[in-house]
Amino acid sequence: MRRAGRTSCDEYPFASTYEGGTTLPAAQREITWVKVQENKSQGGRITAWRGQMHVMDHDPFYVIA
Repeated sequence: MRRAGRTSCDEYPFASTYEGGTTLPAAQREITWVKVQENKSQGGRITAWRGQMHVMDHDPFYVIA
């Protein structure tokens, strides 16, 4: 992945959520390597969306993919 310029770990559920990181069992989460700028851009979009939708701490929400 380094050769392809993908050196940033992207995860789902999002790291900024309580379910993120290693909270859930491995079968219920996913990681992949992406370009650093892509990961930063996506993180910014998620943060902006949470603000626009007034998603507060501990508010439930789900993602349709």
